[in-house]
Amino acid sequence: MTQTAYARMPDAKRQTLVLAAAREFASHSFDQASLNRIIADCHMSKSSFYHVIESKESLLTLVVDELRDDAAQDWTPPEPADFAPDFWATAGLVFQNALHVWPHSRALALLWRIVHANRGDPAVAALGSSFESWVAAALDVGRQTGAVDSACPVELQVLAATTLLTAFDEWALLRTESDDGGGLETAADHQFRLLRRLLEA
Repeated sequence: MTQTAYARMPDAKRQTLVLAAAREFASHSFDQASLNRIIADCHMSKSSFYHVIESKESLLTLVVDELRDDAAQDWTPPEPADFAPDFWATAGLVFQNALHVWPHSRALALLWRIVHANRGDPAVAALGSSFESWVAAALDVGRQTGAVDSACPVELQVLAATTLLTAFDEWALLRTESDDGGGLETAADHQFRLLRRLLEA
């Protein structure tokens, strides 16, 4: 990507490009995503598009970075140290806050779908690595405060927690795309209960 050319684009055109690309990557895997559809959706000529975007890979990286920054304005998880006073109460609030904020945040909703459609992409993998590091740091606080089982090897515990949380996300995504899409609040309660059973001391 030509950063200077992208930076020179008017804000409205940049947002239109990112949104068109985000919608495409959210609904298709990387291999199935079409640059032609993106170009048509953002109403750019091919020459203008390729002056700004070098490749599909660089475009997906741009989209993930832009959505991550936008999503952080809508919702950010607490710092791991914030779990120390009452680990499980704080964890419960994280679940509830995410449940209420995510459906109303376009950036979070698109990013959520992009991650699940493009797990093999380097930009998505980097985002996943940041998430895993946050989970590991939060669990370390829980282990130190006695809220989380410290007898279990920490590497196994982090793997189990991140795998379960990823499965929760995938299941919730399927429910939101189903005909009814209801019951997500009850589902979140069940998810939290399962996670607590897995990790609690």
